[in-house]
Amino acid sequence: MADKTGIMTPVRQFFSRVPRWVYVLVALGMAVSVPLFEQAGVIETLWLRVGIRSLVYVMLAMGLNVVMGETGLLNLGYVAFFAVGSYTTAILSSPRLGHHYDFWVLIVLSTVFAMAAGLLVGLPTLRLRGDYLAIVTLAFGEITRITFNNWESVTNGPGGIPQIFRPQIFGMNIDKPSEFYYLVLIFVVIVAILLTNLKASRIGRAWNALREDEIAAEHAGIHGTSLKLLSVVISAGVAGLAGCLFAYYQQFINPTYFEFLQSVLVVCMVVLGGMGSIPGVMLGAVLLDGLPEVIRQAFSKWLPEALGAETMNRLPQAVQTFFLEFDRYRMLIVGIVIVVMVIFRPEGLLPDKLWRREVHEEDPREMEKTRQKLFDFDEGHRDLEA
Repeated sequence: MADKTGIMTPVRQFFSRVPRWVYVLVALGMAVSVPLFEQAGVIETLWLRVGIRSLVYVMLAMGLNVVMGETGLLNLGYVAFFAVGSYTTAILSSPRLGHHYDFWVLIVLSTVFAMAAGLLVGLPTLRLRGDYLAIVTLAFGEITRITFNNWESVTNGPGGIPQIFRPQIFGMNIDKPSEFYYLVLIFVVIVAILLTNLKASRIGRAWNALREDEIAAEHAGIHGTSLKLLSVVISAGVAGLAGCLFAYYQQFINPTYFEFLQSVLVVCMVVLGGMGSIPGVMLGAVLLDGLPEVIRQAFSKWLPEALGAETMNRLPQAVQTFFLEFDRYRMLIVGIVIVVMVIFRPEGLLPDKLWRREVHEEDPREMEKTRQKLFDFDEGHRDLEA
C-alpha cells in the first residue's frame, strides 16, 4: 500500500497543479473536433449521433445537479420537465396543429413552460423531505407522461407528433448531424457557464448550506423554501431547454421517450459523475450514455474484425452466439461497471471537494460510539478517557 501511495501521490500533485482552464480547453477541443473526425472519415456518422444524444443528456444532468448536487433534493420525476419542453416545441412547430413558430421563440417558450411546471410542482411539495419528496416527484413524472399520452386531440397520444420542422437560425436551416451537434454544444457551454457562476454565487452557497443542514441554514438567515423553489425552477428550465433541442433533432416525439427509466438514468449520471460537480456530471452523462454503444460496437464489430473470420469460426458455438446476440447482455455489463464504481468510488468520478470530504470522513456520531465502546469497560460506567 505504501508503494502504491508513493507512486500515486506525485501523479495527483502534478494534475492538481495544472490550471483548471487547461482541462476546460482540452475538453472543449475534444468536443469540437468530433464532427471534424466524422467529416474526415475517421469515425462513422453513428458516433456523431451518439454525441448529440450525449450532449442532450449532459444538459439534463447539469440541470438535475442543481437540485440533487447543490440543494440535496432527490427528484425522480425530472423527465417530466424534459417532456414539457419537447412537447411545447413539437406542438408549436409541426403540421399537427398547423403552427410554425420561430426557433428562438420556442427556445424561450419551452424553457418558460418547463419552469412554470417546476413552480407548479415545487410550491406544494418542497415542505416534504427525503423519501416523501422523491415519491411526489416520481408521481408528477408519471402524471405528466400519462397526460401527454391521453391528450390525443393535441399530442396525438401514443402515435406521437411527427414531422417537427427543422430549426432556422439566421436564415440557415439546421438539417445535418454536424450542424445539430454544434448547435447543442453551444447551448451546453452556455448552460455550463451560467450554472458555474451560479454555483459560486451567494445563491449557490446558500443551496449548499441547505443541503448540509437546513435547520442551521435557516437560523443563519437563509430562506429555505424560497431557495429550494428557485433551484427546482432553474433545474426545470434547463430540462425544458434540452427538451426543445431534443424535439428539433428527433423530428418526432411520443410518450415513450419520457418514461420513469429516463429519470433514473439521469440520476445515475449525476451520481456516477459526482454530485455537486459540473465537470463530473458532464463526464458521467457522456460515459453512461456512450458506454453501452461502445461495448456493443466492441463485441459485435471491432473484436470480430480484429480476430478475423477464421478465428471466429473456430470459437465454440456459444461464444459465437454471444457475439451475435450481444445486445441482450451489454446493459448487464454497464450495470456491473456502475455497481463497481459505486462501491469503490462512491463520491463519483470527478467529485466536488465538499462531497469528497463528506464521503471519506467518518461521521462524528459513529466516532463517539466507537470511543464509548473502547473506554466503557463496565456497563454504564466510563473508566478511561482518551
